[in-house]
Amino acid sequence: MVAVNERGVSTVLDVSLALLLVSASVLVLGLYLQDGDDGLDDLQADRTAETLAATTMSVQYDLSDVENSDRFAPPELTSANTYDRAEYGPSTGLLADAAVTNVRIDDDRLLAYGDEYEDAVDASIGSALVGANHHTYTVAVWEPYENATVRGEATAGDRSPPDEDVGSVTMTVSSGMAGLDDETIRNAYEDGGDREEGIALVAELIAEQLVESYFDPEASQHALESQGIERSLKVYHYQETAAAANVEFDDPGDEETPLSRTGANATTANERLVYGNEEQDVLLEDLWEWITDDGDAPSGLAAVIADDIRNGALVDEIDAIDAEYDSEAADERVGELLVESITLDELTITVQTWEP
Repeated sequence: MVAVNERGVSTVLDVSLALLLVSASVLVLGLYLQDGDDGLDDLQADRTAETLAATTMSVQYDLSDVENSDRFAPPELTSANTYDRAEYGPSTGLLADAAVTNVRIDDDRLLAYGDEYEDAVDASIGSALVGANHHTYTVAVWEPYENATVRGEATAGDRSPPDEDVGSVTMTVSSGMAGLDDETIRNAYEDGGDREEGIALVAELIAEQLVESYFDPEASQHALESQGIERSLKVYHYQETAAAANVEFDDPGDEETPLSRTGANATTANERLVYGNEEQDVLLEDLWEWITDDGDAPSGLAAVIADDIRNGALVDEIDAIDAEYDSEAADERVGELLVESITLDELTITVQTWEP
């Protein structure tokens, strides 16, 4: 299926990726040079980054690795090109797509075909840079918030030798995900009765936005109701994400379950991913009690993110705030820390260059 975005750029939209692809004319939000030992090395990296952002390319890959997953049910009808896919866009945009496709929750990778797509992008970027008088290594990293357990990464090229003088430049581009504005985050945090409840409500916001982006309700509903490979891939993606978030789905082969074809309900399935096996209000009550009292963790992506924010990703920053401020001021500062740390709609790409 081919779609044209608001800039008039044509991109190939692959429903099997189950995500919002970065626009073919990738939006560069910021570009800055990192400190380096050699200004010329950094300038070379800067120019390489600009070249990649301006270079469009196509990549061909296949999704057949998905057949190795126990959670994938192959469609009854297949053809020689059932698993073949193609994408077209700027080099940096496709590498950003690869990072978002490679998302993990902790150590659980959600899409078996992420490596195949990343390798195809890597090969195309290598071809685009043939003839360059330097080596290049490019890394795209997506984190919905700082140091997140939920993250994706993709690379192109080989790492530099440890003894080389390396020039480096980092640019911030669109991740293709919908973002959260600062005021929305503040309001969610302040709606909590205390800091822990505020963190839980912000985690819920992040989880809702992530699921909405990866499982667009309209497109997901259409895929669940369809037959063939689209449905198989969509159900597989739901089940992989559910397993990583400790969520249970009824057998998709049973009638009238959210992932069944006859009872398909993407809205219900999305809510299950966010809130787990309980209703929303029950989850939040359990989540607050769990964060406060160290009880058993509830299921759902909101619970995973709340735990990660409080006990992993931002724990050092929160502890430092508590050491510096009194309780009320500390709570306010934690709210601002969340605002500063959440970047769902952004992704960083770092380009390193060095001489042969």
